[in-house]
Order: sequence, then structure tokens, then C-alpha cells
Amino acid sequence: MAPPQQLTSKQLRALANASPQSQQQLQASFSRQYALANKGWQPRREWWKEASSQTVVRRAPRKRQQRERQPARSGKHVTKVPRALGYAFDAFDHRHLPLDEVTAPYACTNFVSVLEFTSAVDMDKICVVSPRVYSSGGFALQPQFPGPLTDVIAMLYDANESIDAAIPILEFLRCPIAGRLSRPAAGQNAKHTTVRARLHNMSVSLECLGTNTGLYPPGSAYIGSVPNIETGPTTGDANTKLKAAWAVDSIEVGYLRSTPAASLVDNPVQVNSAIAESISYKSWRDIVVMASGHDLGSMAFSNCVEPIVVYVPRCGSGDTVVQYRLNIGQQWCSRHPTDVLLRATQKQYPPTPPGLWHTAVSAIKDIGPKLLDRAASAAVDTLAAGIQRIGAPSAP
Repeated sequence: MAPPQQLTSKQLRALANASPQSQQQLQASFSRQYALANKGWQPRREWWKEASSQTVVRRAPRKRQQRERQPARSGKHVTKVPRALGYAFDAFDHRHLPLDEVTAPYACTNFVSVLEFTSAVDMDKICVVSPRVYSSGGFALQPQFPGPLTDVIAMLYDANESIDAAIPILEFLRCPIAGRLSRPAAGQNAKHTTVRARLHNMSVSLECLGTNTGLYPPGSAYIGSVPNIETGPTTGDANTKLKAAWAVDSIEVGYLRSTPAASLVDNPVQVNSAIAESISYKSWRDIVVMASGHDLGSMAFSNCVEPIVVYVPRCGSGDTVVQYRLNIGQQWCSRHPTDVLLRATQKQYPPTPPGLWHTAVSAIKDIGPKLLDRAASAAVDTLAAGIQRIGAPSAP
């Protein structure tokens, strides 16, 4: 059955203007063109009957091929890993990256301690954030007897004081690792607790609260982590000032970097401490609470993590002083043999793969200084890429 032919208006005008002899030729030509254009045409009713009588074979859906995920690379058009994975040594982050060795069960706790202090017109001040080691008769200064840790986490000094066996302190801050135990009275011995602990990571955030007079905050503050600080009988020259030994030398080698006080009002600076000595870092120690009459300035610094130093040069005039707030984040691993409630929180942590652990330890060396410049994206992405390739442990 041929489809009904319908001529266009142009074809009808051509037939009307053609001679009688040419009309038959044009009609035949138009019919051939129409037949070629509608080849295979069938009435709708017959096509439906034919299609319904045949069995339609459907092709199985094609399986989507799983493309192998490639590790993230640093490049212009490469999607980078989120920077939030750079948590390994950020003490303000509650996630925990266990050691690369199997240990006994322990509890993991994060603390944030706050120390507020002001600058001075006639005094350079220096603050050292580091756990203090209890010394008794000098034994704590010997490697074979490192001594227990105290709950003192930070001390503020007059930078013009001399390094001696006993350095006067302006303020000190206790962390809550030993609970809220009161200090023994003067003349009594240190109070030993049943807590055994080690400091897993430590971070400091420095911010400026403005001035006491509401004026523009003058001056600047130096902050950074240093590999080691010597004090007490281990120093070579007892007449060296704290400013020269702990601040000037560290500034000259780039450990401490300056940040204007005005910029710290809106943009606090964070510094993460790296591992100083691996053996001391992985060692568990008893926790003691020092007596009120004990000279805290005579105690040595712990060498488990790098001490964080904040140096504030003298600034201001008259009664105007700059107010600073030091937020100290700490992540402690602790064991509580006699406290049933705290002992119930202990759990067994699987060891971190060695490759991931060493990647995190190496990356923090680059992240720490770059955080001062607020440009740590490359270093954090390096750590995050390593965590993604090896597999990050689950958060506690």
C-alpha cells in the first residue's frame, strides 16, 4: 500500500505553469521523490499489529566499569584531598593517630588549658609551653632516670632573668591530667598519683585581646617550636639571659617568627609541636603534683615533644599594655589502675601502619613553620595524600 501523496504548494505551482506535455513528467518525478522519502512507510494500524506480534529482544544493561582511583597529586587540575585530614599532631582535633606499635589499652583525652598574660613597658616576657619533669636531687636530669612528669604545662618568665638552677617565674599553668588535686602545702613532698601517662601531641594558639585602654595594640609577638631548651645545671653559662638563650638564638635560626599584635586580634596563630626524641615520646611516666613550696623554676623540660616558645618584647607606653591569650591544646594517653570509672574508658587501639606514621611525623616538620605564615596547604595536602593512600584509622 502506497502512502497518500500530498504535493507541496511549490510543486502545485510548477504543475500549473507547466505545459500539458510536461505535467505528466513532473507528476512522475514528484511521485518518485515522495516514494524515496517515505520508503518503508506502513499504516499505523498495520505497523502496530506487526510490532506486537514479534518478540522484542532487549540487550542486557552494560556494566559500568570501575575506574581505579589514582592517588591525589599536586597539580593545577587535580582535585586535592581536604585539608581536614592533617590532624595527626593537631591537639585541638580530637581524632587520635595511635603509635606504630602495639601497646596495652589506654584512654585518650583532649584538654585545652588557657593562660592569659599582658605585655610590659619595661620587661621582655617569654613563655615556654612544655611538660615539666619532677627533679629530686638531680636524678631527673640523667638519661637512666628521667623522672615522673608533673601537671605543669606552661611557665611565664621575665626574659631578663639569668639561666640558673632555679629561675624565678611570673606565672605557671597546670593541665588537668592529674584531675583537680590541690597542691600539697609548703614543706611537704610532691603528691604522687596513680596515673601513668604520656603526651601524644601538643598545640598552641596565640591571640591578642587588644589593650586595656582600647587603643590600637602595638608591638608584636614571636612564636614557634624549638627542638630543645636547656635550663638548670645542664646549661653551659649560668650568666646567660633567657632572652639571649631562648629567644634571640631561636629567632636567628628561624624557629621563632614575628607576628604583629594587631593581626592576632582577628587571626590567631597556631603552632603544632613535633616529636623531639622518639624514645622519650613513647615512654609512659608517673604523674605527680608539686608542693606549694617547691621551686618550679628548677624543674627540667620534658624532651618528648618540642617546646613551644612565645616571646613578647616590651612595648607600649604609660599604662597601656597588650593582652594576650594562650590556648594550649593537649592530647594525653593515660592509664588509671585504681579508678574504676576512668579505667572503663581505656581501649585497645590498633597500631598505625608504619608508612602512615612516618608520613605524619615527617609532614609536621613542614606544617609547623608554615602555619605561622598561614600557608600550610601544600604541607597539609602532602600529609592528607599519604593518609588517603595508606588508609587513615577511625576516630575514637
